[in-house]
Amino acid sequence: MSEHGNCPSCNSNLNGDLIFDTFMNKYNDRQKALETAEMYGATETEGHWGRAIGLYSLEKDRTVMYRCPDCNHEWERQ
Repeated sequence: MSEHGNCPSCNSNLNGDLIFDTFMNKYNDRQKALETAEMYGATETEGHWGRAIGLYSLEKDRTVMYRCPDCNHEWERQ
């Protein structure tokens, strides 16, 4: 299952790495990695970073579109 969905153009999975793995690599300490991952709502086995690139509008002060990192297709934020 793709937590962050798929690109509407190339169907690429937009899940990145597990959040827990990122902090495990950083701290090399399971407990600290779990505590930090929980701050992002993640567990040891669930919760991925998103790969879609948010395109921000200073005028609207929010993300207005997303871009696929694989095919560069852009789509509106919903």
